[in-house]
Amino acid sequence: MNTVTVTTQTLEDLQLKVTQLEAKLAWYEEQFRLSKHQQFGASSERFEGQGVLFNEAETLVEEAADEPEVQQVPAHERKKPVRKTLSDELPRDVVEVDIPDEEKQCDCCGGELKAFGHESSCKLDIVPAQVKVLEIRRLKYACACESGVKTAPVPKMPIPKSISTPGLLAWIITSKYCDALPLYRQEFILKRMGAEISRTTMAEWMIRASNLLLPLYEALCRHLVRQPYIQADETTLQVLKEKDRHPQSKSYMWLYRTGEQLESPIVLYDYQTGRDHQCPLAFLEGFKGFLQCDGHSAYKTLSSKQPDIELVGCMAHARRKFKEALDAHPKKKGDSGQKISRPAQALNMIRQLYAIERRIKYKTTEERYQVRQTESRPIMDKFRRWLEKQKPRILPESKLGKAITYALNQWPYLSRYLGA
Repeated sequence: MNTVTVTTQTLEDLQLKVTQLEAKLAWYEEQFRLSKHQQFGASSERFEGQGVLFNEAETLVEEAADEPEVQQVPAHERKKPVRKTLSDELPRDVVEVDIPDEEKQCDCCGGELKAFGHESSCKLDIVPAQVKVLEIRRLKYACACESGVKTAPVPKMPIPKSISTPGLLAWIITSKYCDALPLYRQEFILKRMGAEISRTTMAEWMIRASNLLLPLYEALCRHLVRQPYIQADETTLQVLKEKDRHPQSKSYMWLYRTGEQLESPIVLYDYQTGRDHQCPLAFLEGFKGFLQCDGHSAYKTLSSKQPDIELVGCMAHARRKFKEALDAHPKKKGDSGQKISRPAQALNMIRQLYAIERRIKYKTTEERYQVRQTESRPIMDKFRRWLEKQKPRILPESKLGKAITYALNQWPYLSRYLGA
């Protein structure tokens, strides 16, 4: 009797260990697939969607206007390129092409040909950037009595006693912060254009220019917190030579921006050494309205300390976790494609919500509200039921398990946009 009991207990322990090892093995395999995808796969979060899962005919028809025309050719389909018209706001040079004088006579009767019109075709040309020297000559005046000399004043420049002009500073700043061109690349570009300016000099100009722009930054901050809706996010940043901090220390760049409905959207960055609630608490002082953000606990603490701030979840962050789960999902060879993976199912539902938002982007607030009630809410309800159904079936530590847990924990905030 005792022997049987011990054997049964041993088998149960072994079965538990096997289950744990299988779960651990599945986790490691998932991490390996995700790491392989991050190293060799496309970095885009784009997901084309699986049309065999849901009936998306109405949605796809709405989106078809933005897609290239498909041209049928033998053996395969090819996207027919659609040429965009050239803007009338661009500068335009007209080049007239004439036939030779000896050909300006009729081939039949020999009479002189008369011009009556023209045929036009437009090409896009570009004038390369050009560096030029701005020589400032200050006129000097003197009297015959030799009482003294008067010289025209020095024109005001953003950085006195430097060779930089407002145009040059604007070009460097735009290239660095809008076009993502590091200063060392700009150094090579300027040298190729005939001007030698070291990256150290340009770095000093950036710092001094930032001080000049500080009043504008502060004015934008005051304008931003007066808006009824703000988006916020933060990302890690490494600063190599920061006073009293190790180069390996982790810093953060906080981003705040207004909604796209604002005629002139505002995007502001705030550098901080930490990630706690004190950072947005100081930046958003006086803000009253909706704050769209991810599930970081600092935002919940912020909302508790500033009751006038109402949090709204960010579907993009939830979607990203399902995309990671899809990237880590095992790919089976010979799959007919009829069985859709769970991460793909979630992404398809989110895709439908995105399509609705694109369609109503420029409608009025009331129109957007009505469409969200009739179209988005049923999809969100279906998504919620799907999450609750899948949660007990998925390992909590897997990528999909974490994505489902995150979405359910954030659900009150993710669904809040339906009432806005």
